Amino acid sequence: MLACNNSKDKEAEKKVKYSDLANDMLKGDIQTIEETPYKTDSAGKIGEMDSCCADITDFDANGNAVKNVSKDNKGTVKSEASFTRHENGLWTGSKVTKEGGKPDNYMNVAVDDKGMYTKAEAFDTAGKLEYYYTNITQNEQGMVLTWKQYDKDSVFRVEGEATYDKGLQMGFTTKDSVGKIKSSSSFKYNNKGEQTEVSRTDVTKDSTITKVTKYTYDSHDEMGNWTQRTTFDDKGKAIKIVKRVYTYRKDEEKK
Repeated sequence: MLACNNSKDKEAEKKVKYSDLANDMLKGDIQTIEETPYKTDSAGKIGEMDSCCADITDFDANGNAVKNVSKDNKGTVKSEASFTRHENGLWTGSKVTKEGGKPDNYMNVAVDDKGMYTKAEAFDTAGKLEYYYTNITQNEQGMVLTWKQYDKDSVFRVEGEATYDKGLQMGFTTKDSVGKIKSSSSFKYNNKGEQTEVSRTDVTKDSTITKVTKYTYDSHDEMGNWTQRTTFDDKGKAIKIVKRVYTYRKDEEKK
């Protein structure tokens, strides 16, 4: 019986092609990540927790996020989300509630018999269609490369195009319905796959504004995953510090 169960487990694992944790280059069998933001003082040192919010994300055995709970600094749940997954690991939708259990916007994504995205639909709090996406393409890591967004009346609104180095996003551009660039972003990483810089340019009719945000990683746990990150604005001022706590599955829980 044990051999049979192990065989079934291995077959299930073969179907799971995509993993959030693998794409983020995080190590170990992570069960949860708790991420808490803190304010900085005038010297850039860590201060009190930011009012909102601390996030706890649960991951399945394949390294894909399946649940997220967001709490403010008083411990009040501000939002809670559960995520659905295709058997290959792709994210296929979410059910989100706000404070007090009120429904929030949500999205459903269709996957074809080849395990690839075909269409995504976004709904408002009343469950009515707001907009949808087509022309979705992906890379080998399951990351979305291109899409086109239409409103509920099938009017083309905006399109997006991303570039990746495996699971790490290197660039992203959005264009309006006539092909003019609305925004473009570029990303840099260190050799651990940790994001070190985000440069974003927003284009409007009257202006073009570029904002650069940088990150340093101040500490890591014994697995090599970062446990503290500092965010700097485009003037080099520390504006936020984030702490992470990882819970790893124990060997006994895997058996």
